[in-house]
Amino acid sequence: MCESRTVKNLYASTVELHGPAAASQNVPNTGNSNSNGIVDVGANVLRIIWHSLYEKYDYLRRRSGHLKVIVERETNKPLAKKFRRSLRFNKSAKQKGYEFFLSDEDKSIPAGIPNCPRGLEYLTMVDQLLVKQKVELLEAFTGFETNNKFSIKNALGQKVYYAVEDNDCCTRNMCGPARPFDMKVFDNFRNEVIHMYRPLACSACCFPCCLQTMEVSAPPGNVIGTIEQEWSICSPSFRIKNHIGDTVLRIEGPICTFSMCGDVEFKVVSLTGEAVGKISKQWSGLAREIFTDADFFGITFPMDLDVRMKAVLLGATFLIDAMFFEKQANNETDRPGMF
Repeated sequence: MCESRTVKNLYASTVELHGPAAASQNVPNTGNSNSNGIVDVGANVLRIIWHSLYEKYDYLRRRSGHLKVIVERETNKPLAKKFRRSLRFNKSAKQKGYEFFLSDEDKSIPAGIPNCPRGLEYLTMVDQLLVKQKVELLEAFTGFETNNKFSIKNALGQKVYYAVEDNDCCTRNMCGPARPFDMKVFDNFRNEVIHMYRPLACSACCFPCCLQTMEVSAPPGNVIGTIEQEWSICSPSFRIKNHIGDTVLRIEGPICTFSMCGDVEFKVVSLTGEAVGKISKQWSGLAREIFTDADFFGITFPMDLDVRMKAVLLGATFLIDAMFFEKQANNETDRPGMF
């Protein structure tokens, strides 16, 4: 009785999927069913199920093939020009691979602005820069001096330049913070736009004839200004000179440059003593301050300031960092005054 019901159920399934003709060919009389009939019906049902699953698999395979072709075509297409320009100052654009979609036209330096050195056009549109030094793990754990690297960002946190110190190993580790160096500033297209040179000198007030200086060139080879340390005992001060040697601005620092959970500010003043900006060494956290010499700086200046002097103030930031905040073998060298 149970066997007869099983055959009937299989027969009904076969009729539903393939019609009564296919069922009548394979299903024997229910009154005298045998094992061969049940096996035939079961094989047909399994075959039907298999073909149905295979059709779905083939459909999905073909659709996935079309999708793969579409994805490959879209990923190989250059991005829209307007969108590529918006990625220039995106710090994660390089990680995402967007740099490979920059055309030769996009990589070219934009048209020059009158009385503006090539590569400094962006400085005409900002009144603030943020300078962040990269943490070097080898230097943090061993005290072995490495070339400093900096990222220069605008107020929105977008990288507009990056700077790399160029120096040899012996000079870095023998001379320490007083070492001479070349600082190269590049734009996002890897073009060197500013070159800074700091010769070997002394910063202590005991040697007034051999104080710190830095020469700034933009483009490299064309001197646009210099930073010269003034002799002082209590607080540091600097002169900002233009390309013909005239003093344009001055920088006045605090008596104590040691930062204890606060910012250290160097005021940028005019020749009449009026404050026009500042270079601020910002507190970067207890662990970062103790174990590394990777610092944060903020630079503010008037929007209408000569773009050359903005670049020279950027050079003054690197000089101040080397003089007062660069550690030797991870040891603090801060001191009151200029002794």
